[in-house]
Amino acid sequence: MKQTVGNSIRKIEFSNNGMSDSLTGAPSPKLFLDNLTREISKSKRKPQAISIITIKLLPASVITGKKSKSNIGIEVMEFEKDLLTMSKTIKSNMRSSDFYSRLAENGFWLCIQGDLNESEKTLLRMGSKLSESRARPISEKRIDFAIYEWNSAQDVNAMIKEIDFKYFV
Repeated sequence: MKQTVGNSIRKIEFSNNGMSDSLTGAPSPKLFLDNLTREISKSKRKPQAISIITIKLLPASVITGKKSKSNIGIEVMEFEKDLLTMSKTIKSNMRSSDFYSRLAENGFWLCIQGDLNESEKTLLRMGSKLSESRARPISEKRIDFAIYEWNSAQDVNAMIKEIDFKYFV
C-alpha cells in the first residue's frame, strides 16, 4: 500500500485530556465550542461581531511537490513541530478576549471578537509572525485559512456545521 504525506497526517497525534491538546497544548475542542456558545449568547444580548478563523497547515510536500516514502516519519515529525509553532504563535498573538483550539489533526480554529475586517488584520499579523518565526518559519503558502462571521439570525450549531463542512472538504 502506498503511503503519502497527506495520508500520514492522520498519524499525527490528536488527543486531549478534556482540557488541552496533548501535542500543542491548545485548549480542547470542547472548551472552544463551550466558549463559542457562551460568546454567541452574550452577543445576542449585547450586539457584538464574532468571527471564526480556520487555519489549516498543509504538508511541506504539497508546496514543494516532493513526496518520499522513505522520509515520511521525518516529515510527520517536522509537521508536528510546525503545528506546535502555529499553536504558540496563535496563542502569543491573539487578544485576551479571543480564544482558539486545535480542532483537527492539521489545524486550529480561532474565535475573534470582531468583524471580518478585524479578522483579516489578525490573519495578516499571524501570517507575518509565522513566516518570520526565528525557531521554525512557516511559509504562508502552507497555510490555508477561511473566515466566517456569525450573524444573529444563525443558529450556533448551524454555523459550526457550515464551518466544519468547509474545513474538512
